[in-house]
Amino acid sequence: MAMLTAAESQVFKAYDVRGAAPDPLSPALAWRVGRAFADQLGGGRIGLARDMRTTSPALAAAFAGGLREGKAEVLDYGLLPTDAMWFAVRRHRLDGGAVVTASHNPAGDNGIKMVGRDAAPVFAETGLPDVHRRASRIDPPAEGALPRRIVGAQRDIAAEYRAFFESVVEIPKLPALTVVLDAGNGMGGVMAEQVFASVPGRLIPMNYAPDGTFPNRGPNPMDPANRTALIARIRRERADFGVLWDGDADRCAFVDDQGGFLPADFTTALLAPQEIAREPGARIVFDLRSSRAVPEAVRSAGGVPCAERVGHAYLKRRMRQEDARFGGELSGHFFFRAAGYADNALLPVLLMMERIRDSGLALAELAAPLRSRYFTVDELSLRVRDSDGALETVRAAFPGGTCESGDGITVDFPDWRFTLRPSNTEPVLRLTVEAFISGLAERRRDEIAAILRTA
Repeated sequence: MAMLTAAESQVFKAYDVRGAAPDPLSPALAWRVGRAFADQLGGGRIGLARDMRTTSPALAAAFAGGLREGKAEVLDYGLLPTDAMWFAVRRHRLDGGAVVTASHNPAGDNGIKMVGRDAAPVFAETGLPDVHRRASRIDPPAEGALPRRIVGAQRDIAAEYRAFFESVVEIPKLPALTVVLDAGNGMGGVMAEQVFASVPGRLIPMNYAPDGTFPNRGPNPMDPANRTALIARIRRERADFGVLWDGDADRCAFVDDQGGFLPADFTTALLAPQEIAREPGARIVFDLRSSRAVPEAVRSAGGVPCAERVGHAYLKRRMRQEDARFGGELSGHFFFRAAGYADNALLPVLLMMERIRDSGLALAELAAPLRSRYFTVDELSLRVRDSDGALETVRAAFPGGTCESGDGITVDFPDWRFTLRPSNTEPVLRLTVEAFISGLAERRRDEIAAILRTA
């Protein structure tokens, strides 16, 4: 029996399989993961899609070979955004699904995201460790035996996917806005061109051609360096707003008509009231790093705010538990009951157009009250020698306040708050700070960062 190497084992993360490709994430390892996933599900019908990374075709073909070795029927959906694949799993009542993608990671990485029936995420608490254990007990295929392509006809869900959006949003009634859509040469343009075909106004495609080398910007929309070109295009086109998608297009970020970046928690705070208006008393899920703007907006609209630990898989699970209508995570994942409690990065674009229509305000005007009351800074990541010790040191340095623990610590004071937690994907602590006095968030962030650098 060929055990996994230490490097191969390290690609099994909290939410998916992800790492440098093709070493250690090789086609042979992808085959073993596919076989393990099929064994875990007991075979059945499993959908498979991939992104545009240069290593994705070989990894997808190998993963499909492993699935078939595990007696699964493989349904090939080809190049597809992650959220569209999850739609297909639900729509076609599949036993599971997977996407070969490294999401927002650099071009040299790749990965595999997996779900079970009804697109329920497979992650650290719902089966991913079992996939890891199974893969470690499976011998790799004989040299030269790896499949080079996926056998069978490729499936097309474009028409069904478009019909889904038309069932949720009255597209003909949307305002005729000018919107710049930056796919970053990822998967965002693959479905947007078809889904948004009948949307009124002028939708300007940017970097739609899939290219796994990411020639125009990086795949992470939360990196300020990746927004520069979009901001310039919004100003040049005098657009109403712009959108960035990540590499596999399951996350999105908004930039307003003045070129101002809209943090994802502010987006949640703006979209939640109209969802509550459609369903009074609706439950809205958000991650604990989010600005106080979110729970306050939800309560003001008559909804029920539900804070959850960080991680899109945890929010999806909470969405199901609460039968929540809508949810948002600071990373740019947005979740909808209408999408099977899963994330969707195209629907927020249409809903933001509705919000602008119904308010009669530009996006910068809608965001202005949030920006003048809630002062946030970008999340900071810091490496420390001892995470638990560092958490205790920071907590002791700021006595008082209301402290919640579990996923790191979240400490609330009357005029500021912070969250400090271990990353689920990297060996770092992540710090978010919010204040309700201008300039205070920056000062507190710097104070905490100084403590962590010596912890």
